[in-house]
Amino acid sequence: MRPANLTASDDRPILSLLHIRSPLTRVAYRVPADSACLVLLFAGKLTVSEPGAATGTVREFEAPRLIWIPAGKARDLGAPGGTRGMVMLAPRQTLVRSLPASLLADQMGILLREGISQPLGQNDAIVRLLDGVATEKQANLPGSSQALEHYLGLILLHLWRMLGTDIISRQRSPRGLAERFVMLTGQHRHQHWTVERYAEALEVKRDRLNVSVRRATGLSPQAYLHREIMRDACELLASTGLPVSQIAFRLGFADPAYFNRFFTRQSGQTPGKYRHVLRSRKEQGDLTYAAWP
Repeated sequence: MRPANLTASDDRPILSLLHIRSPLTRVAYRVPADSACLVLLFAGKLTVSEPGAATGTVREFEAPRLIWIPAGKARDLGAPGGTRGMVMLAPRQTLVRSLPASLLADQMGILLREGISQPLGQNDAIVRLLDGVATEKQANLPGSSQALEHYLGLILLHLWRMLGTDIISRQRSPRGLAERFVMLTGQHRHQHWTVERYAEALEVKRDRLNVSVRRATGLSPQAYLHREIMRDACELLASTGLPVSQIAFRLGFADPAYFNRFFTRQSGQTPGKYRHVLRSRKEQGDLTYAAWP
């Protein structure tokens, strides 16, 4: 059976929604490469494969199931008779607009390039959000596009939380220890967890975590955390006009004076001096941000 495209033209809605309502025979759909796909499978089965791939590469999922397929490759979805579910398609540009305008967006973007498959019973919030998307699309009221992007932002946040929980679980994650540490720091570095707390969350001894992270990054866990916080600080100093005190609070520092000392110790200059140097370089036409630590 030739899969039907879920998108009919280049003039696409910001979100596409399909209801699979117990078809009498098997149905198939093509997901374009530039769109991510969320499937809520209520009953029956769903197959996912790459177009033209060998039969052995087909993955089969049984209801009840939540399936997240990131953008990047075209996919064929197949549903036999009796299947019930919902399929949401989000073009890449809609995903980008729906991510929060904060430092969290980068980490969410990285994590949401991963696939997710989880029992649907644990994800009632996403079911309600997708019902909201369906209602909003049907009503088509003024401001509907903005409302749909907000719905998608909340859906992405829930997916990010799910994937983060899966990554730090030793039993369920095939990733190496260092990679799980890196993912976990993306969620908690602004809470200033100690290295001991990261080791506890990853269920390993601190010494083992230290060896693994050094091998993967060339840095100790503490040095890696400091580098990532500095990158966030430099980004905020370079791209926003926020006062240094507000940047400190956004990065989890309770005392702006401590943030100043931390930044100076890491870079050799105060946050104010760093911002001044950046502005001077920009005025001179140097946009390479070579002053970054």
